[in-house]
Formats: sequence, structure tokens, C-alpha cells
Amino acid sequence: MQLLYTSWVWLFGLVVTPVFGTLAILTSWIPPRGKVYQYWARWWSRTLLWAAGIDVVVEAAEGARTVPEAIFMANHTSAADIVVIFVALCRDVRFVAKRGLFWIPFLGWSMWLAGFIPVDRERKDKAREAFDRIGKHLRAGVSVLVFPEGTRSRDGKLGAFKRAGFLLAMRAGLPIVPVGISGARAVLGADGLLVRRGRIVVRIGDPVPSGSYTFAQRGEYIAKVRAEIARLGDSSE
Repeated sequence: MQLLYTSWVWLFGLVVTPVFGTLAILTSWIPPRGKVYQYWARWWSRTLLWAAGIDVVVEAAEGARTVPEAIFMANHTSAADIVVIFVALCRDVRFVAKRGLFWIPFLGWSMWLAGFIPVDRERKDKAREAFDRIGKHLRAGVSVLVFPEGTRSRDGKLGAFKRAGFLLAMRAGLPIVPVGISGARAVLGADGLLVRRGRIVVRIGDPVPSGSYTFAQRGEYIAKVRAEIARLGDSSE
């Protein structure tokens, strides 16, 4: 029965992703770039979650609802995180994602047209290019989502954080908004394809100002944000 359910979810995803991806591509010319994409992406996510019977609960602090542009940082334990984030963050935001995703037909193509930011983990020389693109989005008033661990956690525990996003927040004088996702790994494991019904909770905390920390205190800033994400996401799942 579980295999039948999993097959249905993946088959449904293979059908609806080209539909919403095509709609996003065809309307990508409408300015500002990426704004309309967010609309289609949210409906794509809602449709997938509905078909899979997955319930998503979003709890957002007041400060997170009213903050202007910011850098959102979330824990990452499952591919399902991408789907639920579109539903949870009802704002104009661009993701920093691994370059391989941009090669996926329709999904990746639409992400590229929307101005999402590819990162090549194997090419350290490309890090500066991605860093500059993130800064450009922030200066334009668009928020950015970063998974600070750099990749999905294989054991569900919160891993070490990359410092690039924190340095950018400090240079730009923007806050970091911590996001904790729990339950996603139980729905879809980091390495597996088996999908299970369940509930995913997304908790969005109050912004953590970067202006309170100097460059020499960046370690304290990273520790503060990491502790908040761990608390919000209950990383012991």
C-alpha cells in the first residue's frame, strides 16, 4: 500500500510539474522578474501537498511577518523542504540552490528565469559570482532564502553552517530570519524516495539583526542564528 501511495505521489508530481513549470516560463517576461513565478510556485506546492495528503502548519512570529527584505535561513533534512517553503514564505523571495536543480526540465528552467541563484559546490571559484548575485537581489529589495548547512542533513541533526550568508547579512546590514522545519524527514527521507503521509511544521522566528555584531563577532552571530533554527526546527526529529 505504501509503494502504491508513493508511486501515485511521484506520478502526480511528474504530471503537474511540467504544467506549472510551463505556465511560469510563459509568464516569466512579466516584470518584475520572478514575481509571477512565485504565484505559480505556490500553487504547484499546494497542489503537490494536497495530492500527497500532507498537512503543512506555518507558525510565524510577528517580526517575521513585518520585516522588509532579509536573508531567511532554514534547516534542511528533506527534498520536501523546498515544497513547503514556497507555501510558508508568502513573500517575494529567491532561493540559493545547487546548480544541478537548474537542469531539471521545467522546474529548473523556470527557476533560472525567475532569477534563483545557482551554487556549484565543486567550483569554489564560482562562489564570488553567486555571492554577488545574492547581494544584487538584496539591494533590489528582494529577500533571499539560504540553507546554511549547504546540503541536506543525512541523520536529521543540524550540521555545521557555512559562513557566506552571514557575512553577506553583515555587509548589507540586513537581519537573518531563522526558519525551523520539522516533520519533513518523516514524510520524505534525505536519501529515499518513499513518501509517507504526515504533518510538516514550519516555524519562522523573529529576525536576528546583523548590526549588533562586528566582523570579529561573526562566530557569535552564527551561533545565535543556529541556536534559533535548532529551537524552531526541533532538529532531533
